[in-house]
Amino acid sequence: MSTTHADELTAIRALETVPADRVAALWDSLEPAGIDEIAGSRWRGTGLDTGHPMFAMLGQMRWWGKDFTDSRKVDPILVTDDSGSVVPDTSATGGGGASLWEVSFRGRPCASMVYDRLPVIDHFAVVDPDTLLAVMNGRGTINEGEHFWFVLEREK
Repeated sequence: MSTTHADELTAIRALETVPADRVAALWDSLEPAGIDEIAGSRWRGTGLDTGHPMFAMLGQMRWWGKDFTDSRKVDPILVTDDSGSVVPDTSATGGGGASLWEVSFRGRPCASMVYDRLPVIDHFAVVDPDTLLAVMNGRGTINEGEHFWFVLEREK
């Protein structure tokens, strides 16, 4: 019986510490996401704990996910505020938002979120129509040779 991409992601998410090379191997097996597959939806985010410091930082921020209103209007960091509401937090993005563009990562073009005011790009691949594997890339985002990996699930 073959393992599906969703099964592999479930197995990865069940690990206390996630091997970054295992996540990268899953990424390489997935189809790159298209901009139209992402735009127009809000996505709940979950970090994968590979030991990257961004995992703890997003937890401290109470990171909820991302809102892709359309390809040129993205709230890249949604957080849960003190009242429990999900709201944009631009303090972590230098006061800016983001937009979606096609940018190559690991040799393949994919839908990528480019921050307006940070030298950071998040790249996306499709696990299933409502689940994306994502990776943060850019200046200052690589820790000990590794990227920060996370999962986005479409809000229904």
